[in-house]
Amino acid sequence: MKLSGADIQRATAGHWHGPVPESLHKVTTDTRDFQTGEAFLALRGPNFDGHSFAASVADRALAFIGDSTGVRLWSELQLNNSILEVNDTLQAFGDIAHAWRSRLNNTTVIAISGSYGKTSLRSILETGFRALDLNIAATHANLNNLIGVPQTLLAVPENADIAIIECGISETGEMSRLAAIVQPDIAVLTGITAAHTEGLGGLSGVVREKALLLENAQWCALGTGVADLLQSNHIALPEQGFSIDQSEDEPVRWNLNGCELTLAYHDQQASLQEASITLRLPAAHWASNLAFAASIMLRHLNANGEKVSLSRVANAIAGWQPSAGRLQPSIGKNNCVILDDSYNANPVSMQAAIDTLCALEGHKVAILGDMAELGETAVSAHQNIDLKGVDSVYLIGSHMQALAALHSHAHWFASTDEALVALAEVSFSSDETVLIKASHSMALEKVVQLLQKQGGTHAL
Repeated sequence: MKLSGADIQRATAGHWHGPVPESLHKVTTDTRDFQTGEAFLALRGPNFDGHSFAASVADRALAFIGDSTGVRLWSELQLNNSILEVNDTLQAFGDIAHAWRSRLNNTTVIAISGSYGKTSLRSILETGFRALDLNIAATHANLNNLIGVPQTLLAVPENADIAIIECGISETGEMSRLAAIVQPDIAVLTGITAAHTEGLGGLSGVVREKALLLENAQWCALGTGVADLLQSNHIALPEQGFSIDQSEDEPVRWNLNGCELTLAYHDQQASLQEASITLRLPAAHWASNLAFAASIMLRHLNANGEKVSLSRVANAIAGWQPSAGRLQPSIGKNNCVILDDSYNANPVSMQAAIDTLCALEGHKVAILGDMAELGETAVSAHQNIDLKGVDSVYLIGSHMQALAALHSHAHWFASTDEALVALAEVSFSSDETVLIKASHSMALEKVVQLLQKQGGTHAL
C-alpha cells in the first residue's frame, strides 16, 4: 500500500489534526504487531477499545486514525502524532482498503465466498497460479471478514498479477460492504448451505446475501448447487461466467477412481484435453475443488486469446496440499491414520469428510463434534448425517446427542474435555483410520493433539 494523507482523507471523509502525512505505506490495527512508521487505526469492539492502546506506539507511529471519542482521549493524553478523525473506524478501514484496491489497475481481483470450500479453493488457486510464475497475493488464515478483508487488500503489492480474497459473512449487510470494498473482477461462490443462518435469516437469507458478491464482477463462477439456489430465490444468474452444474458451461469435468483424479476439458476449438492428478486421499470434494479451480484458471488465463493447456494447469495445481485441520492425514497412536478435519464443519463438509473416510480400507472411526451456527436447522442437520459404513462412532456436544439417539453403537460425550478422558483409554490400531471433525468452537484439535502426542505423529 502507498497512499498519501490526502488520499486517505478523501477516502474516509475524515479530517486531519496536525500535519498531513505525505505518504503512508501501512495501516495497522494491532499494536502488538506495530512497526515504526506505520499508521495505527483504532477499532472498537464489544469488549475493547483500540484507542486506549495508541499511547504504547506513539513514539513509533507516523499517524493515528480514530473516531471523535478516541481523538478526545488522545488529546487528553497529549499525543503529538498526526491524527485523522473519522466517524467510524471500521468503515474507514474498509474505505482505505477500497482506495488502494482502486489503484490496482493491473491486478485481477478474485473474490471467493460460500458456506464451504472457499479456503480450499483459494489455496488451490494460489498454489496453481504461483506454479505458473504469476505474482499472487491472497488471504492468509481466516482474515475474511470486515477487518480481515481490508487487511488483506492493503497488503496486495501494486505489481501483483492476481489477488485472491476470501469473503466470509455472518450477518445481513456484510456482503454488500465486502463487495464494495473488494470490487472483484471475478466473483466465485463455492456452495451455499444453512451455515451462519442465525445472523442471516435462514437459507434464503444466506443465498440473497451471498449473491450480492456477484453483482458487479466482470464474470462469475458458481459451484455445485448455487445456480439452482439463486433461481429458486428469484435471483438472476450472472450473464458472464459459468456454473459447474450446467454441462454446456462447465469447462472441466472430473472422475475419481480411488486416488486417481482424471480431468477432462473441451478447449475453444472443441478439442478434448485430459490430465490426471494423484491425490493423497480418495476425497471427492478435493476432486471437485481441483476441477473447479482448473475451470477458473483456464477461463482467466485463456481470456485474452492465450492457449494454456489443461495439462499445464493440472501440473500447477497438483502440488496443492490441504492446510492444517482440513482433512490432513498423518500417523498417530499405535500407527493409526488420523484424518484431521477439526478446523471447521457444516453439513456439506461433514458428510464429505465421512464419505472420504468410508472410501478407505480398514476399520473406520469417526470422532465428530457439533456443527455451530445452524439456527433452527441444527437438530435436523445433525440427525441427517449419514454414518453408514463407519465402524466406530464418537459424538461430542449437545447437538450431536440428537444423532447419537439414532445410533445405539455410538459413544456420546457432553463436552470435548469429557471425550478426551475417554479417548485417552481407547487403543487404536494400525488398521484403523480416525476422522476428527467439528466446528472450530468445539476445539477438537485437542483430540488430534491427544492422538498425536501418544503416537509420535508424522505427516503422511
